[in-house]
Parts: sequence; structure tokens; C-alpha cells
Amino acid sequence: MVAFGLIQPLLVQTTIEYIQNHNEEPISYGQALVAAFAITYLGLAISTRWSGQLTHRLITRIRGALIGIIYQSMLTLRAETGNSQAAVALMSTEVERITVAAQWCVAIIPNLIQLGFAMWIMSEQLGAVSVAPIIIALLSVSAGMRTGQLIPPRQRRWMQAIQKRVGITTEIIGSVKGVKMSGLTSTVQDQVQGLRDFELDESKKFRRVQILNVLIGQFPSIMTPSITFAAFGIISKLSGGQPLNVVQAFTSLSLLGILINPVSELVMIPNNLGAAIGCLDRIQEYLVKEKREDYRLVKSKTSPDPAVQGSDGIREPLQPRPLIKVPDGSFGWHKDQAILKSLDLEIHPGSLTILIGPVGSGKSTLLKSLVGETYRISGSVEYTSSTDVAYCDQDPWILNQSIKENIIGGVATQETSDFYDKVIQACQLDEDLNLLPQGDESIVGSSGSALSGGQKHRIALARAVYSGKQIIMMDDNLKGLDSKTASKCFHALFGTDGLLRGQGRAVVFATHNAQWLRSADNIISLGGDGTLSETGLYKDLCKTGGYVSTLKITHKNDHQDNDTAEVEETQRSADKKDKAATIQKPDDLVKAKTRGAANTSSLLYYIKSMGITPFGLFFAMAIFQTICRIMQRLWVKFWVAANEDGGQENLGMWVGVYILWGVLTELALAVECYYFLVVIVPHSAKGLHFSVLKSALSAPLSFFVKTDTGIIINRFSQDMNLVDLPLPLAFMLTFDNLTLAIADITLTTLATPTLSLSIPFLILLLYLLQRIYLQTSRQIRLLDLETKSPLFSHFIASATGLVTIRALGPRWTSRVQAQNLQRLDLSQRAFYAMGSLQKWLLLVLNLVVAALAVLLVASAVILRDRVDAGLLGVALVSVMTFGQLLTQLLNYWAQLETSLGAVARIREFEAETPSEEKEDNDEDPAVKGKWPSKGQIVIGNVSAAYDDHQVLSAVNLSIKPGEKVAICGRTGSGKSTLLALLLRLHELSAGVIEIDGLNIRSVPVTRLRESLVALPQDPLFLPGTVRRNLDPFESCKGDADIWEALEKTGLKALFEDKGGIEADLNTDWLSAGQKQLFCMARAILRDSRVLLLDEATSSLDQATERVVQDLIGSEFQGWTVIVIAHRLRAILDFDKVVTLQDGKVVEFDSPKKLLENGGIFAAMWKLQEG
Repeated sequence: MVAFGLIQPLLVQTTIEYIQNHNEEPISYGQALVAAFAITYLGLAISTRWSGQLTHRLITRIRGALIGIIYQSMLTLRAETGNSQAAVALMSTEVERITVAAQWCVAIIPNLIQLGFAMWIMSEQLGAVSVAPIIIALLSVSAGMRTGQLIPPRQRRWMQAIQKRVGITTEIIGSVKGVKMSGLTSTVQDQVQGLRDFELDESKKFRRVQILNVLIGQFPSIMTPSITFAAFGIISKLSGGQPLNVVQAFTSLSLLGILINPVSELVMIPNNLGAAIGCLDRIQEYLVKEKREDYRLVKSKTSPDPAVQGSDGIREPLQPRPLIKVPDGSFGWHKDQAILKSLDLEIHPGSLTILIGPVGSGKSTLLKSLVGETYRISGSVEYTSSTDVAYCDQDPWILNQSIKENIIGGVATQETSDFYDKVIQACQLDEDLNLLPQGDESIVGSSGSALSGGQKHRIALARAVYSGKQIIMMDDNLKGLDSKTASKCFHALFGTDGLLRGQGRAVVFATHNAQWLRSADNIISLGGDGTLSETGLYKDLCKTGGYVSTLKITHKNDHQDNDTAEVEETQRSADKKDKAATIQKPDDLVKAKTRGAANTSSLLYYIKSMGITPFGLFFAMAIFQTICRIMQRLWVKFWVAANEDGGQENLGMWVGVYILWGVLTELALAVECYYFLVVIVPHSAKGLHFSVLKSALSAPLSFFVKTDTGIIINRFSQDMNLVDLPLPLAFMLTFDNLTLAIADITLTTLATPTLSLSIPFLILLLYLLQRIYLQTSRQIRLLDLETKSPLFSHFIASATGLVTIRALGPRWTSRVQAQNLQRLDLSQRAFYAMGSLQKWLLLVLNLVVAALAVLLVASAVILRDRVDAGLLGVALVSVMTFGQLLTQLLNYWAQLETSLGAVARIREFEAETPSEEKEDNDEDPAVKGKWPSKGQIVIGNVSAAYDDHQVLSAVNLSIKPGEKVAICGRTGSGKSTLLALLLRLHELSAGVIEIDGLNIRSVPVTRLRESLVALPQDPLFLPGTVRRNLDPFESCKGDADIWEALEKTGLKALFEDKGGIEADLNTDWLSAGQKQLFCMARAILRDSRVLLLDEATSSLDQATERVVQDLIGSEFQGWTVIVIAHRLRAILDFDKVVTLQDGKVVEFDSPKKLLENGGIFAAMWKLQEG
């Protein structure tokens, strides 16, 4: 490739000499020149294609290796907040930048070889002046290295800002229901947009240095001809030598063209190398993060159980050796701070061990310690056999696959059919599967978004049971089930004839629900200080006067319904006759949401985001820069023509104007780059991000159920990455190369006008080529994006279930690794295909240029009497760069089209995403004041439906100001739907809801949710300080109010110990119950008259729930309180109880009267309390 490139200047020299002296050479000499051009350009095309393909193959391997090692490392790191966010950002953004930089770095050796030979050849033309390009190159490389050092820190800060924004956005999208219920949509929107603004400010700092590097990189190509020829002209005049002639000028220009390209790349290499090193440093920092240390020991059973001598002389075996033994164990989330202290416990085969204790006592921490996820400060964790454990986290880990795949884990047991059916029945999933259109083949959506909370817990439990592991650990996994289902599930698994009992498998069950204690073979009670306060059987512990004896146990399970996901579950099962699943398959989702077709409307939309006037100024700058570049070449032609006519007259003018054109070109490039990249692009990127963010946060909940989370997050990560980097550069360079290509072809036809006859054919050929290439390129680039989304989603899913995966053992770890490799392989194929297509394009375009060069030389040979040698020189130099120019033009255009696909998807997302705000009517003037001021709620003849399935029918309720009302009913009765209607999470199909006399449809949905105080079941936390989380609306008067709220909820001492309210909140500080108490403190600080609780106490023990009930009575006096009932005993002092059945109100009165009347409420009471 280098050799063929170096032959070109020699052919230019020979051709110009032949045209000047054609009378002295035979026509066969000219014919030989045509053949030489054909062979040279053909060889150049083939060798360039071959070299580029090898380079792309290497880059593809680098990409695959980096993504693979990042994922593998993620599986070994500690399960801490931030590791998953960092992994996703590294996999997507950092690796992409490394692949771009690698293309430059691979070219170092060929560029150095080409540079050396070009300098040697040029010294034959210009003598000592030929060192000028080397001096300029060395100065540029030196300057580039200095400015290149400024790149990594600025890029690192920019990437960190991107990671933070994407990570926080991912968290918010994952908890969007809580965001909407809590009325924090505007707050979250401002926070995320603020992060975007900060990120773009950081990008400007990076771009300024990047532009400086571009100017330094382009300096040799722009200024080297001017400086070199100026130096040659001055030296020739001073030394009395010959002035610059046509042969010297254009042979040297062709050599400078060959020389300048590697020089420019070598100058840019420090920039790209610095960026790549910065990316590699961040990847290395991630890879060397502290690994999770599995401190568990396996002490295999090497001898029979010890025995003792009985009274009759017969040796009797002792109790079998424990499966898990913890002697003097202390554990915590920091190396030097123990949460659990000096624990001594044992887990025996076939036993049911229940962990109990007040909120914050460390039940979840103990489970994670038993699977090796915390720090072991003292003692040990000893296993008798394998350390593989079926672990069920408090937040169930669900993959975006079928229900069956989630349960079996991709590997069937030897008893596949029978045992699988038994597991389904024991976990009470058979009825649920009958309701789903595709049964256990139904896709569950991202994080199980298509499932209710109870269904997710039971699927996670089924996975644990099906796994066959000898030990199962459950972190309060029955809390999300109604009383009947929970009781059936418990007895089917843990009862006397339960499935797990029959298999002799051990179960460790952490719970706040005392109802199960009677069935336990061993109870481990943890104290508030992290010590083991008592252990033993329930009947024994009841006599000790400890914590267990204070717990009230009724005849039945005190869990009541938990249908927080009732909206989604009902929506899925609304039309059982329709066998099309509500949730599309992941592949269909990806295709539906990523194939945003870029077209003229997308381009206009992007230009509109810039602003018409700024775009016009940019376009004018691009035209001016092209004019300056072309005038540099033409000026050489005019100069050498003047030299032939009059020697070296007016040398100062020729040199001065020539240098001036170079300076003007450099200045035009600087102004164009700065104005576009630092002024226009951030403005456009800010607006595009805001449109996506606003559309996402304004979408109804049903949208998030039907749409894969990975698709939504891709709008904020992959598409924003395209908007920030490839799109602006592709847009700018497409315009620059288009204007240069038009100018080059114009100069070429000026040299041999007959060549203009081939222009229509050339245009037709290029048109057909771009049709074929761009159509194929568009599809492959879209395929590239589509194969990235599953990879992206798999990273997130694996990080979310990291503890569960590792606990299940090597089979599951190997499975997720294999799935990652499968997704990576698909992504690699699309990536490699895209690069191969580009190399094919380069080959075809170089062949087109070869044909153009041959036609040009053949025309010059045929019309040698009428060809101007100077114009021919300009044309030959233009042809040398025309192939590269066309390649760049089509590549940048293809990149522009693909990048505009991001704009098309953003535009489509904005246009097609349903918006809650569009449903708003004109705002009632009364809302502008303090509203609600009383809390009176009237629900008049309200009905609600999902598709054709009626959920609520003709509901009529009148709730007086200050009343406390509980909503009861079995699963599917419509409790959560009624609460959702009050917050307009779902729109009613008939009737009206009024609060303080105002129809809530006349209240903007954001204002409505901000005016009511709602506590979702899953606690919501925002990134930032404790203060920001407690007072997100910044409505609190001072620190004293915040500390008072923390004191009332019993959290003051905890946060005093953690650095106060200005410390960044780490949710690892809080147990599940403490998280709800924290949200209760947030509610205390709010100023409203309506409080809504959606099963917000389901994670609390009895003592903590009493604290919450006391707070409701004391802190919310005069408020209207509506609660979806969890424990019926807790609502006996409420004013009213609403009992729902099949979507209708069947009872509405005080609890005492309902108990006296003996209706449905009384039946539920009897079921719970006996």
C-alpha cells in the first residue's frame, strides 16, 4: 500500500514532463503512462482494502476482549452500588472510544515508512527545503503531544459526568412508579437535566482541547505547502537559482499530499492515544477494584457422625453435623465496622430456621454474610458440603425472559417435567400461568415489569426450589403475597408434607412476620445491637421474656393482600382470548424501538434543534473554508505560470498571498469547529436530551410495563452518545467533504474539458453506489444498535442479580457468562460486518478513482497539444486525494444517516410516547392557591378498565376531611387501582373524583401528585444528600424540622453517626424497614392534607408498624389518610373501612360496625385473627 502510494508522485512528474515535451516522446510512451496509472491505482485499491480489513479484524478482537473482561470482572466485584453503573458505561462509551483510537494507532508504522520515503523523493525536487515539512511535522507532533496530555483529565471528567447521569437515570426509570406516586417528577426532571447541563459543560472543556488538537493536526496539511514553496522561492532568488516550475511544483504538491496525510495522522495520534489511555485507565481502575472475597470454608464430612455410649451399651448417633456453622462470627459492610457481632449459630439439614428481629437488626445482612457478600471481621462461616445456595433476595431478581427460563435457569433436572410441575404447584403459580396468554413461556419484561410483586417473589422462590440446592435462603419473600396464597405456599413448601421437607433441604427464612414462628425448627432472634439475643424453639423462647415473647401470633397468617402491581397484572390478563402477549419478546421490542429510520425529516429536526440562524452561519463558514483550500492549489498554478513568463518578479506578492490563503484556511477551520462544536452542538444536545427526559417522565405507567427498560435507557445512553460525538462530527465533516469533492471534480474537468463528458456517468455510478451502500449500511448499523441493546440489558440484569447469581454457584455464573458471550458474539458480528462493508466501499471508490485517473491521463495524452500543464498538475493532485475524499464523504454520510437514526428515535420517542400531561384540561383557578386545604374526597360513580376488562364498577365514596380510611379486599378486587385513580396513575373510564370540590381532571397531573403525599410500597430515594432526600421540594423551614422528623421516626441517632443531613445518602445504611421510616419522615415534612399509603408497612415488624400507626395518629391529625390495609388489627381505630369485591364497594363503614355485621371484612378478620 505504501509502495503504490509513493509511485503516484513519480507518475505525476513523468506525466507533466511528457505533456510539456510531448513532441520529443512517441505516443507509445503516453500509452505506457496510462497503463502505469492503471496498475498503480488498481494495486493501491486492493492493498488498501486488504490492510484495512486486517486492521478492522484486530479492532474487533480488542472490542470483544474488553467487553468480555469488563463483564467477567463485574461478576467478581463486591456487590456495591455503582459497580453496575460503571460497568455499563465502560462497556458502551469507553470501549467505543478505544476502538476509534485504535484505528489511528495501528497506522503509526505505515505512516512513518511513508513519511521517510516521501521525504527522500521530495529532496530530489526541492533540495534542502524538503526538510521544511519534517520541521513542521516535528513541531506539530510536539505541540500535539503537549495538548494531548490535556485530553485524558478532561475526558475523564466528561465520562464520569456521563456515567453519573446514565446511572442516576437508570435508577429513576427503574423506580418510575415511586417517582410518580411521590410527586417527584418535576424534581427528578430538573435534577437529571441539571446533570446533563453539567455534563455538557464538561464536554466543552474537552472539545476546546480537541479543537486545538484538530488545528494542530491540520496545520501541516494546510501550511506545509505554503511554507515549503515560500522557502524554496526565497532561497532560489537569494541563491540565483531557477524559480519554481510546473514539474517541481506539482510533483512536490503530490509528494506533500502523500507526506502530509501521515504527518496529520501522526499529529492526531497523541490526541487519540491520550483518549484511549484515559479510557483504558478507567477500565483498569474498574478491573482492579476490590474483589468480593468468599470467606466461606468447606469442611467436608470425612468421617461418620460422632456417637456416644448409651445406657444400654449401644452407641447412639448424635445430631447430624450442621450444613452451616458460624463460630464467633462478626460481619459488616465495612472492614472495620461490624454490624453483626459475635454470632454463634448452626443450620441443620432438613430444618426450617427463621431469622427474626426488630427493623435494622441485621437480618438481611446475616443472610448476605452466610453467602459471603459482606466483610468477615472475625470468626468464620463453615459449610459441610458445597457452598452453593439458592438465595432469594428481598427484591426478587427477574430476567427479561420467559417465566420458565427464569425458574429452570436454562438447565433442566433429571426429573424435568414432574418436578417442575410440583414446584409450580407448591409456589402457587399454576393459577397465574393459566391467566397468562402464553403460560410459562410468557416474557416477563425488564425486571419482571409484566408481573405483580407477589408473582415476582413466587417465581424467585420457584427458582430456588427448582435449583435443587441443599440450602435455601429467603429474605422475607412471602411479604408480597395475600394471606391465603402465603399460607398455601408456606405449607406446600415447609409444612409437614411440604416439598422441601420431603427432600430434607434446609431453609433459612428472614422475616418480620411472627406468624411463621410456630413452624420453625429453630428461631434465631437478633437484637437491635447486632448480637444474637436468643435462639431455640418458639415454645421455649415464649418463656424467656425476650423479643420473641413480645410478638403476637394469631391463628392465621397476618399478611394481607399486596397488589401493588395490580394495575399491570390486570392489564395483562384482561383479554384471555387474545393469545398475543402483552409484553413483546425482547427481540421484537428492540427492533420496534431501535429501527428509527433516518430521513430528511430527521435531518431537518436536527437542524431545527440547532437553530436555523446558527446553522446558516455554520454553513457559510464551511463554504468559506473550502474556497480558501481550493485557492491554495490554484495560486500555485498562477505562481508557476508567472515564473515562466517573468522569472521571479513580485515574489513577495506570490509568497505573501500564498501564505495568506493558508492562514485564512486555518482560521476558517478554527472558527467553524469552535462555533459548531462548542456553541451549536451543546445547545442542540441539551434540547434533545430534555425532549427524551420529559417524554419518559410524562409517560403513563402502562408504557413502562410494555417497554423494555433497556430500550428506554438506550435513549439516554447510546442515542445521547451518538448525539454528543459521532453525529456532530459526521454532520460537520459531511458538509466539509461534500464541498471539497465538488471543488475537486470541478478542478479536474478544467484541466481536460473532455473529461466532463464522463461526469454524468460518474455521478450516476456514485448515485447507484450510494444507494446500494447506504441502504446496506443503514441496515447493518441498525443491526449494530439492535444487538447492543440485549448486551446492555444483560449487563444491567446481571448486576442487579449479582448476589443471587453468585449464591447459586458456578452453574448459574457460567450460564450468565455464556449468555453474555452469545449476546457479545451477535454484537461483534454486526460490528465486524459494518467495518467490512466500509472496507468494501473503500475498494470500490478507489477503483472508481482509478478509472477517473486513467481517463484523465488518457485524455491528456490524446489532447496533449491543447492541455495546460499547470491545470493538469492541479487535476492530477486533486485525483490523488479524490478517492480518499469520496470515501470519507460516503462514510461520513453513512455515519450521519446512522447517527441521525438516534435523532429519528428521539423524535419518534417524543411523538409516540403517550403523555399523561396531554390528558390535562385547563387548570382550575382554585388550584393556584393552597390546595387541598381540607382533604375532602368524593368518588362519584367511578369505573375503570384495562382494555376490555372492567376493574372498578360504579364506585361511590364520600370521605370527610380528616377521616382515616382503610381499603380492604382480596387480590384483584381493585384496591391499588382505586389508589392509582386518586393519583391519576390510571385514568378512569367513567365518573368523577373530586378533592375539596375540584375535579382532579382539572388539576395538572404533576400538580396533583405534588399536592398529595403518597408512600409507595417500594421506598424511593434520590441521588444526593440526606437533606435532599428528606426535603426534595425544598419546602422545609430549617434543619431543626428535619432533625425533628428523624427523631420522631427513630432515625436521628443513625444519621448523626453517618455525618448528618448534609452527608450523601447511602441506602446501604438502612434496612428495609428503616427505608420506610425514612420515607415517613419525608412525609412528615410535607405540607398537605391528604396522605396515601400503598402497602407501605409490608416490610415492617410489629413494633415498627406500631410506630408508624402512632405517627399517623399524632403527626397527621386533621389529614385525610387512605391506606391499603396490610394487617387488619392495625386499622381498628380507623374511621372507615372500604371493602372491595370484584371492583365494587360492598362495605363502607367503621371497622367495629363491619365486624358486628358479619360481612366480608368480618370474614377476613376471622381468617387473620381466628
